[in-house]
Amino acid sequence: MAAKMKLSDIDILKLFSTPDFAELLSGFSKREYARKELISSPYDDKDSIFIVQSGRLRVYLCYEDREFTLALLEAGDIFSTHAPTYAEAMENSVILAADTRSFQQKIIEHPEITGTVVKVLGELLNNSINIIEGLVFKDVKQRLYDFLLNAVAERGKEHSDGVIIELGLSTEDIALLIGTTRQTISMLMNELIKAGHIRRLDRQNILIINSEILSSLQQGS
Repeated sequence: MAAKMKLSDIDILKLFSTPDFAELLSGFSKREYARKELISSPYDDKDSIFIVQSGRLRVYLCYEDREFTLALLEAGDIFSTHAPTYAEAMENSVILAADTRSFQQKIIEHPEITGTVVKVLGELLNNSINIIEGLVFKDVKQRLYDFLLNAVAERGKEHSDGVIIELGLSTEDIALLIGTTRQTISMLMNELIKAGHIRRLDRQNILIINSEILSSLQQGS
């Protein structure tokens, strides 16, 4: 399975902004990052918790000269840098960051919220496992079909000719998520376009003409 477009349906930022939990944000500081700027790495001295306020981040592993994307983080998502991963801004982004230990102390005072935070971080782990399984057991075509079908399910908009998915991702971004090269993604997307299964509306939006055909290709690859 490819990386999900949206990691979780739970908006932690919105939840923490309610009167009951507003003090949880008191220890967070705002940080701004430009596209491609590194937010965290396995070599950081301190563990921190951060919440995405705006923009989009990519969490990935790096082994020698290869990168393996584990998740996309969007507004409202929370992440802990305790894991040996990198986090990079895919576009201009703003996060709210806090020291992990301080945040843990605040959470202890609000046990009713602990389960929610653990659930969201657990979804990150589950998504990471799915991606690793895809890299091991599926070829790049299957991973691309998985990614497109996930996008249809998560943010597809009905259209008279099919379903529009607003990816907001470049070909290079998709390649990083799927674990291949930009050239390979371009070739596979062009094959789908020539076969009449998809139509590229612009650089970052795609029309899936028939998701059932795409699903059958996924199963038959």
